[in-house]
Amino acid sequence: MTVFRSRLSLLRQRLPWLLLLCACLSPAALADGKLLVVTENSSWLSTIDPQGNVAGRSTQLVKDILTRAGLKANFQVLPWARAYRVAATRPNTLIYSIARTNTRENLFVWLGQIGHMQRVFYRLNGETGIAPQSLEQVKSCCKVCVGNHDVQEEFLVKSGFAPGSQYITTNSQQECPRLLQSGAAQLLIADPDQLRSQLAKLKVPEQQFQAIFSLPQGDPLYLAANPATDPRIIQAITEAMHPPHAH
Repeated sequence: MTVFRSRLSLLRQRLPWLLLLCACLSPAALADGKLLVVTENSSWLSTIDPQGNVAGRSTQLVKDILTRAGLKANFQVLPWARAYRVAATRPNTLIYSIARTNTRENLFVWLGQIGHMQRVFYRLNGETGIAPQSLEQVKSCCKVCVGNHDVQEEFLVKSGFAPGSQYITTNSQQECPRLLQSGAAQLLIADPDQLRSQLAKLKVPEQQFQAIFSLPQGDPLYLAANPATDPRIIQAITEAMHPPHAH
C-alpha cells in the first residue's frame, strides 16, 4: 500500500507536466493517421497517377499547404457524392475542390480558395436545333446533365430547373458526355478544362462537343473542412494559406 501511495503521489506531481506536453503537441502529431483529405477523380484538378498516387493541379496545391502547415494526411479519391458525404459527416476531414454556396455555407469551414471553375453549356457538335442562349431557353428546350451533389446541380435548382424533366443527375460529372451521346440529355455544364480532361479519359474527341453559351459568373473552388475538425488543424492550415504579412 505504501508503494502504491508513493507512485500515486509521483503521478500527481508529474500530471501537470504531462498535460502541458499534450497541449504543446504539434498539429502533425495530432493529425498523424487521423486527418483525411477527400476529392474526386476529376482529371483536371485531381486524379490518380500511374503509380497509384493522388495527383493533379489542385492536389499539389493542397499537399503544399499541408506541408507548410506541418500536417500529414491520408488522401482518398471517391465519387463526388460520397466524398461530399464523408467530408460533411466525418471530423478531421478536408475536401477539395469544392464550390462555396449558400446551401453548403454552414456545412464546412472554408479554409481558402485554390481555384476557379467556369460555367459553360455544351451540346453534341452538329445538333444545330439545340441552340439556347439563356437559362429560360434551356428550360424549355433541353435536359441538362449534372453530377449528383455537384455545384452545377445546386445552380440549376436555384435557377428553377425541375429534376427529371429539365435536368438529370449522375454519380459523376464524367458520365455526362456519354449521356449526351445516348440522347438521355441534350446539354451538360462544365469548365472547358474539366470537359477536355473528361473527354480525354473517355477517349472521346473534343470535336464531338461544342460550347453553346457561357454564364458570366463562375465558381471559386475551395479547400474546406468538416466543422468538427480539431481547431489546431484548422489554425495550422489557415496560417499556411494566409501567412501574416511581413513588416
